[in-house]
Parts: sequence; structure tokens; C-alpha cells
Amino acid sequence: EPILCDVGEFHCHDQVTCVPEGWLCDGEPDCPDTSDETQDRCKSLTHTCPLNHIQCIGTRKCIHFNKLCNGAIDCEDGFDEGVHCRELLSACHELRCRYGCVMTRNGTFCFCADGFEVSEDGTSCRDHDECAVYGACSQTCLNTYGSYRCSCTEGYILQNDRMSCTAKQDPGDTPPALLIGRSDCIATTRLNGSSLQTLKLLDENGSLSLDYNYQEKEVCWLLSSDSSRRLRCAKMKNLNGFTLEMDIKTVQSLQNVEHMTIDWLTGNFYFVDHVSDRIFVCNHAGDTCITIIDLDLTNPKGIAVDPLMGMLFFTDYGDVAKVERCNMDGTNRTRLVDYKTAQPTAVALDLAKKLVYWADAYLDYIEVVDYNGKNRHAVIQGSQVSHSSSSKHGELS
Repeated sequence: EPILCDVGEFHCHDQVTCVPEGWLCDGEPDCPDTSDETQDRCKSLTHTCPLNHIQCIGTRKCIHFNKLCNGAIDCEDGFDEGVHCRELLSACHELRCRYGCVMTRNGTFCFCADGFEVSEDGTSCRDHDECAVYGACSQTCLNTYGSYRCSCTEGYILQNDRMSCTAKQDPGDTPPALLIGRSDCIATTRLNGSSLQTLKLLDENGSLSLDYNYQEKEVCWLLSSDSSRRLRCAKMKNLNGFTLEMDIKTVQSLQNVEHMTIDWLTGNFYFVDHVSDRIFVCNHAGDTCITIIDLDLTNPKGIAVDPLMGMLFFTDYGDVAKVERCNMDGTNRTRLVDYKTAQPTAVALDLAKKLVYWADAYLDYIEVVDYNGKNRHAVIQGSQVSHSSSSKHGELS
């Protein structure tokens, strides 16, 4: 019987085996049917090797510099060995490397011990800051001399790989889950994609924006159709369904609103009006609403808040495509991204690492920067990004 694989795992073609995605095209078959090492799969993969490693041509296998020219073939095509190992010996001696010299078919260069990198002079070594590499740790990273250490924020546990963090699970706790807003229903699923369960069927199809109020343990959603906009909230207990469902009537019209988010500390709703090009906030009762941003907005789309930091993030495109940050009252606006983006739409936050993710619907990518707009990194791009909308996926724990 076919099984479901966890996030970060590859489903072998035999339908019954899962292997880590990091094992794909590493030169060693891990699936019983070797489907993780097929030529069609591996030839199109791009891969970045760790520090002090080199990639075997046409594979995702990386070997350490120490294995080059050591008399043993480690790459399948023998790329790591050959007559150049003898011919380049004198060139290596002339470099006067402080630690070691690499000989490849393309030439020679110096390298350093693990945890260190070559300095600007090309020969000496300095500490390598592993924490500056995106994804080095799941949450908190501390660089040390020649190494680094990962840790987790409160409520999470460091896993055996010493990099990943997962939510603590005490007896009786609801397991972490994804809350999914679809055009016809609201559903939930476990983090590995299993146990998909419909929580509520929607009365009519339309675009759906939803968020979770951690303080009140309630789900709120805005259903936008051709004829109406409807904001509703409901209590959710143990992922089994909704109770105490109610309409939220706001004194400002939601007719042109497609996206919203919740400040779970105050219960306030933040809305993006894509016709009047503004962002406004309403209290949880809906009887008080205030426009907080209506200048220099052309086509606002995604919105997200970090109530603990008192920050609001949003996307906009028109004359200038941009990702911005401001205080939750609309003051202190700061552009985080305003280049190499065309149609930024959805935006999401990593509250633990203080990172901003956004999707670009025109350039087909998802990228990330920190709260200061620094350390930009492409997470996924190209044909793998098929649709970049602003539907909200919320993690519950």
C-alpha cells in the first residue's frame, strides 16, 4: 500500500520507500529501485556543496578537497584523479598555502580546515561564519571559532541532527498542523501532508483569506465573491471543527478587500483594499476602523504582522514593486525590497528567526530577507513555483 512521505523526503517510485531529499543524486542508490539516482532526475539538478567540498560532474555528490588526488577514485567518472595530480604538484608548492592545496583539472588553489575559509590574500585562513549561510540552523545560530551551534526558541526542541527544531509535545497537546484556506472549504492537515480533514464547507466559492488568533484560539476568514465580502470567526478546538461561529460586521466596507491578517495580541484585523489602495485596521468588534496607510500604494497585495515586535509587512507593485515594513499604526515605513521584484504578492513571516518571505507572481520565485531587508536569498524559483497567491497557510501548535 502506498505511503505518504514527510516534508523534505523523496517518494521512491516503488511507492513504499521514503528517503531524505538530501540523498538524491549523491552517487549512492538509496531507493530499492534506484529511482533517486536516475540520469533524467540528476542531470537537471543544481546543487551547492558545503565548504571545502567539490561537486562530481553531473551528480549531486560532493567530495572533500582531501579526497582529490589521493589515489582513490571517488567521483564515478574519475574527475577527482588523473595526470593533473602529478603535473600540478609544483604549482601547488609555489602557492605556499597555509593549510592545504587543491589540484583540479582546472588548476590549483588553497583551502583551509573545516570551519575556516581562505582569506583575501588567497593563502591564509580565517573563521568561516556558518550562521551567515541561509538554512544553517532551523532557528537560532551561534557562530564559534571554527564551528557553530544551533539552538531553538522557547517551546521547541532541537532534534538529533543538531540543526532542526520541532514544537514540544506535552501529553494532551494538539499536534502541530497546517490550516488551509481553499476556494470551497477550510481544511487542516498534519505537517507531512497526511490526515487532510475538512473543517468547514463554504457556502459559495470565492477567494479566501484566513488567519488564526492564537490568543482566542479562533479562526477568522474573509470570503470574497463577486457579490459579497463576508468576515467570520469561529472557535476551534483540537482540530475537530468549529464552534461559536459568528459574523463580524465592520463599519468600513470590505467590498474591495481580498487579504487580511490578525494581530492576535489585540484581536485587531488588518485589511488591504486593492481598489482604494489603502491598508486599514478594525478592532475585533468591527465598530472602530482607521486607515493607517493610503499614500504611495499602487496595488497592495499581501499583508502579515508580527505583534510581538509591533511590525506590519506588506507587498505592493505598480511604478515601484516593493516589500515594506512599518509600525502597526502605519508609521515608520521602511522599504525592505524594491529591486529585482516585479509583482510581489503573498508575504509570510518566520517569527522565530525574524525573516520575511514573499512570492513574486510574475518572476515565479519565493525569496526571503531579514526584518532589516538584509541577507536576501532565493528559496525556490522557476517552474517549481506554479502559483503565487496570497492565500494564508497557518501553522497551529
